[in-house]
Parts: sequence; structure tokens; C-alpha cells
Amino acid sequence: MEWLLYPMICFLFLLLLLFIGVPVAFSLSFVSVAAMYVLWGFDGLMTVASTAYSTNANFLLIAIPLFIFMGECVALSGVGADAFKMIDAWFGRLPGGLAMTAIGCCTIFGAVTGFAPATCSALGPAIIPELLKRKYDKALGLGALAGGAGLAVIIPPSIPMVIYGFLAEVSIGRLFYGGLLPGLIIAVIFGLYIMGRVMVNPSLAPLDPKGAPSFMEKMKVSIYILPFVGLILLVLGTIWGGVAAPSEAAAMGALGSIALLLYYKRLTWSRFKHILLATVRVNCMVMFILIGGMLFTQILVELGFASHLTKFVISLAVSKWVVFAIMQLLLLLGGCFLDPASLLFISVPIFLPIIETLGFDLYWFGVLTVINLGVAPMTPPVGVVLYVLKGVSPPEISLQDIMRGSAPYWLLYLIGMLPVIFFPQLVSWLPSLIIQ
Repeated sequence: MEWLLYPMICFLFLLLLLFIGVPVAFSLSFVSVAAMYVLWGFDGLMTVASTAYSTNANFLLIAIPLFIFMGECVALSGVGADAFKMIDAWFGRLPGGLAMTAIGCCTIFGAVTGFAPATCSALGPAIIPELLKRKYDKALGLGALAGGAGLAVIIPPSIPMVIYGFLAEVSIGRLFYGGLLPGLIIAVIFGLYIMGRVMVNPSLAPLDPKGAPSFMEKMKVSIYILPFVGLILLVLGTIWGGVAAPSEAAAMGALGSIALLLYYKRLTWSRFKHILLATVRVNCMVMFILIGGMLFTQILVELGFASHLTKFVISLAVSKWVVFAIMQLLLLLGGCFLDPASLLFISVPIFLPIIETLGFDLYWFGVLTVINLGVAPMTPPVGVVLYVLKGVSPPEISLQDIMRGSAPYWLLYLIGMLPVIFFPQLVSWLPSLIIQ
């Protein structure tokens, strides 16, 4: 029973460290290094350096810092205000139009940042003052921002998809294709939810007294967003057109984001320094989690935990859908305490052998997992989106307002998983058209 005893001791110590407030990356690394020394002595420690180097030297992971850099550039470019004006001009007269505009802006930004906090920091300062000015219900408007920010996890390019593709050893480009339709469907579900609430209670979202803008006014504000649309096409278009791999497209996107800053006359040395420091800060967090996660996974593999657990699960007289549901429930609960990257590094190496043995498609499971992770950034007590929104909000908005508004979106994300579960073609159809 060593395959079960030692991993359970490791998991208990990991939970203890997380409970007392040790960061996830250091918790994983400490438990892994200690377990290697106890189990294999000094020889076990020899693998730490080689694992850390070989993991971070993987070419696929170059996309992560480049996408983070691109998101930071876009956040400081001021394009968030232009995107808001454009979408508000076209859709602002619909019931709950401003909240729907927030969803639309988050969807567009998700196609560039791939990182929910960056989406909040870019759009919050432009949208929140307008919500207060138009006397929108705080929970309705802030919930749209928090829920929409999670779309950055799903809409390609997505950093969690890059991580899942690396761990599962599947095509990141195919994952990007597969995540597009489900992401757009979830955005539509959010819009329908907002419209439904406002139609039932119009006082939640008063109409703008200025009236609807003219067609020429709509076209004028749309022109300003064209460079941003060009950046999206530069990244996703080169991937979808087969011109570049995700890592190469990320490099072009990083260069294009600098050009965007130049176009909007926002590139200064102080801003560029801020972008570099923010990129290094976030990337170091992800890479340290990656090292700790890979070391932890190596222990589980050496002890035969994944293989024995797979055999045990298969021997149970339960439907494979029950196993799938339990996995997704564990991910949902784990998202309350861990960020998406940490959760992926811990769970995917354990789940993948079981998923493959049960006959589930790895791309389908990956997209569903990433959708589930869209809830994690806005679930307390660790939901980073909640605190970023609070940081960019005026004093009259409380953290309770943001939590109250985001709560319905937890359920909406789960509802958004249902079409993908019942119609797997939503994941496979687009890749089958483009990737031969």
C-alpha cells in the first residue's frame, strides 16, 4: 500500500502548508523535495535541478511569458476605453446594455490577454465609473465584469490551455480551436442572463438618457478599435491559418502589442519598465508552480500512484460519467483555494491516465476543465479577480458588492459546460475544418 500511503502523507502536508498561508509554488516544492530526500536520499535530490531545467526549457512554455507581456501592454495601452465605447455604442440600448458591453469587452480582451486579472485591470477603470454614472445596480454590473473576466481563461489564446497542452502532451493549437465556440456560447449565455434579469426588473439597468448614437457616431468609435482588432488577427489568425505555432504567434503578438502602445502614444520608459516587471512577476509565479508541480508529479509517478489509482477507479462498478463528474467537482472545489495554474499542475497528471483509460477525448476533457477553471478566479477566498476589481473600484464599491454580483456566474459557467458535454462536436468541429 505504499502507492497510497506515501502520496496521502504528501497531500496532507501540502494541504497543511496551504492552510497556514505558504504560497502554492513553495508548498509544492517543499513537500516534493522533502519527500524525495526521505524516499531516495541524496540521489533523489539530484533530480530536482535536472527536472527544474528540463521543464522550463520546453519550447511550448515560451508562449506563457509572451502572452502575459502582450496582456500587460494591452492593459496599459488605453484600448480598453476605446473597446468599451465601441461596444456600448452598438449594444448599449439593449436591456442591461452596459453590463452586456462589459461581457463583450471581456470576450474581446480574452482574445489577447489570456489572463483574467489583466482583463479586469484594463477594463475596470473604463466601465465601473460609467456603471455608477448610469445608476446601474452594482451587483449586476460588477458581476458582469467578474464573470466576463473568466472568459479570458477560455477564449484563445489561453494560458491555462497552454499549461494543459504541455501537461497532456496534446496540440495547443487544436485546444485553441476547440475552446473558441464554447467560449462564445458562454458569453451568449451571460448576455441572455443579463437581458432576462433586466427585462424582469428594469430598475436594475436604467437606459442612458442621452439616447442612441447615430450610425456615423457608431462607425467613428469603431475605427479607433481597428488596431486592437489587428493585434487579435495577428495572433489568432497566424495560428488558425497554420502560419505559426502558438509560441511563434505569441512572439508576434508581443511585438504587435508594443506597436499598439506606440500607436496610442502610450509607450514611455516608465510604462515599459512596469510592463516588464509585471510580466516577470507573473511568469515567475507560474514557472515556480510548474517546477513544484512537476516535482510533485514525479513523486506520484515513481510511487505508482497514478497507475494504481487508475486501476482502482476502473474496478469500481460505477459509470464513467460518475467518475467524470467527481473530477469536475474536485476541480470546482479546488478553484476556491487555488489559482487555475496551480490546480492544473496538481490535478491533470492524476486525472489524465484515468480519462484516457475511460475513453474520453483529451481535447474535449481539456476544454471542459478550462471552462470549469473559469470559475476559480472569482470564488472566495482566493479569487484574484475579486480583489483586482476591488482595487480598481472607487471607495463606494465594497468587496461584498463584487462577490454578490459574481455569485450567479458560478452557476452560469457550469450551465455553459452542458452544451459541450452533450455535444462534443462543439470542441472537435472547428479543429476538424482547419487542421487536416
